[in-house]
Amino acid sequence: MKRHPALIPLSHDHHHGLVQARRLRRAATRGPAERGDAAAAFLSFFAAETRHHFRDEEERLFPLLVGAEDPATELLARVLLEHQQLYALVRTLEGELEAGDASASEMERLARALEEHIRFEERTLFPLIESVASDDDLRRLQDEASEPVEMLSAEATAWGMQSEDLNATLLAWEPGAGPPEHANTERDVLVVVLAGSATVTVDGEPQPLEAGQAMTVEKRRTRRIVAGPDGVRYLSVHIRRPPLQISPAP
Repeated sequence: MKRHPALIPLSHDHHHGLVQARRLRRAATRGPAERGDAAAAFLSFFAAETRHHFRDEEERLFPLLVGAEDPATELLARVLLEHQQLYALVRTLEGELEAGDASASEMERLARALEEHIRFEERTLFPLIESVASDDDLRRLQDEASEPVEMLSAEATAWGMQSEDLNATLLAWEPGAGPPEHANTERDVLVVVLAGSATVTVDGEPQPLEAGQAMTVEKRRTRRIVAGPDGVRYLSVHIRRPPLQISPAP
């Protein structure tokens, strides 16, 4: 199935999820020790990978369907509900494991629910998003997911970390390079230069930043960052987008 490049990383996540779900189902037919090991491995995968994947979908992907005509609203409600159901199943399995025995029935139930959820997104939800989202929206989604990072040197690093409230990303660019110009409509962004220098242009007004300096770019303002003659390494820090929530019908 041909997939828009913006959705390919999420589809790769789905493949890994299916592999883990199948392993969990196979382990459910074995003894208590094997079930315990498999359940612990699956829960570790879910905490490290799937939670982030769900949050990524809820923050960046699903908003592309908000305001679209039916059946988008119904499908969006379904997929958000399934996320919460999967969280609940994971908590149940965690409780069983802590109590000393992960039951075959709960392992099979969780594995089956995850498999069905992934297939629904791949076969129904993702094709709908590709059909209703604009090319610009999908390109922005792709840029956010895989913003190119160019290293200053072999020792330079780029990483990201996040909490329930904050996102922080370290970016490194060679001289004259930088991310494409864009406007963030939802949150203020703090830019802190750690090494080198850069010119930060906000709404057409350039401002030089040296190592140890910082500035805040307010939401709804267009920004462009270009590394100085020695390159730049900087932190980009902002409040996380809230995930989509299911709310009662008016």
